Amino acid sequence: MNKIQLHEIFFQRSHSYYIEQLKYYEQGKKFRFSYSALIFGILWFLYRKMYLEFFIIFFVFYLETIFENLVLTKLIGIEKTKVVHFSVTILLLITLGIIGNNLYIKKAKRTLRNAEEKFPEIENQKEYIFKKGGTSYIYVIILLALFILAIFIS
Repeated sequence: MNKIQLHEIFFQRSHSYYIEQLKYYEQGKKFRFSYSALIFGILWFLYRKMYLEFFIIFFVFYLETIFENLVLTKLIGIEKTKVVHFSVTILLLITLGIIGNNLYIKKAKRTLRNAEEKFPEIENQKEYIFKKGGTSYIYVIILLALFILAIFIS
């Protein structure tokens, strides 16, 4: 079984799109824009089972919000801070669109490498890759439910 077929197992339903992105990546075109990552932001990372990346990006958003609330509001006022917040959020979402596919391709390559190291048999590798790849709605739904709950509580 070749690497492309193993990547197809990882990418699952979206394999044709991501195989194309993989080919661009391997040709040195590391950053291909992801409209899904732009539109859905950090939820896209949860959906793609990119949990570490999700937490890092969430932490960056969180630190940016704390900085705005504690520092920027005192320096430039609430109204100007809102404009800065909106602008920074747009820039961060565009950045996610730029790096999203790159990070997903890297995760796929890392998963294939881990499968080869952990399992000598190809069937076990395929099972591992299938389990680690693809998508998951569960954490997206949980996060959205927590977000809605937070809105109702406040």
